[in-house]
Amino acid sequence: MKFIRSLIMVLSAAGYMVTGSIAGNLLHGPTLEKTSVSSTEGSIVVYREENGDTGSTPAIFIDGDIVGSLLPGEFSQTKVCADAIKLRVATRGSVVSAGQLQKVQIRKGKITYVKITQIANHTFSPLLVNETEGEEALKHIKTTSNILNRYVAQVKFDTDSLFAFDSARLMPSASGALDKLVRDIKSCPNQIRHIQIIGHTDRIGEKAYNQNLSLKRARAVSDYLAKRGVSIPMEVEGRGSSEPVTSNCRGKFSQKLIECLQPDRRVVVKLLNGENND
Repeated sequence: MKFIRSLIMVLSAAGYMVTGSIAGNLLHGPTLEKTSVSSTEGSIVVYREENGDTGSTPAIFIDGDIVGSLLPGEFSQTKVCADAIKLRVATRGSVVSAGQLQKVQIRKGKITYVKITQIANHTFSPLLVNETEGEEALKHIKTTSNILNRYVAQVKFDTDSLFAFDSARLMPSASGALDKLVRDIKSCPNQIRHIQIIGHTDRIGEKAYNQNLSLKRARAVSDYLAKRGVSIPMEVEGRGSSEPVTSNCRGKFSQKLIECLQPDRRVVVKLLNGENND
């Protein structure tokens, strides 16, 4: 399966890496959505008033993920977990600017309005406005941004932190990292529509055996999440040793080779916020 976009933020903790964050479900339609924000999430609306200048276009990023590219008279709305987000407005066109990060606090059950203003050199800057001003501006803006945010958060587990070598039974010590994932999923469940869990092994052993082992490991993670109350649809897949990440591990079977191939032994959990994340 191919994924639409590269994931740009990598964090390391408790034996796994998290790529991205669990936020970013784009509300894409002709009208402003005001009714489906839960008690654990908020919503941010970024808009650009009509000024006729299409020479430069602001691209809106939230926590590194693009949520809209605004022509004059367009807006983009995104649900996010109620927390502080990092907003960045880049400029493309005749002028290119990466833009500066700005922290914006998202309130539970509320819509936060950000006006995108044009400044010197045809670049753009975000301006936080109150609800009254934002609602009034949106009365005259009828078009949503035409960029769909097909956001994928990815969690990569080092399987040596979850399983003993050549085993598909979770070790007791695996609960720390997996429970952290469960908490993250439950903290903002409306942002995740589907979970894909993919097991990988190293190249030691027969291909058929490795394929089965990788599938069993993915299923063990899925079963753990389900037992901890994760009810989001989950798909498990085993890819065996077909997608190694190492390239310089040589020699016969030995402890040294096992250690060198460690990065190949992994379980990847992809948290998808739509049906077309491919």
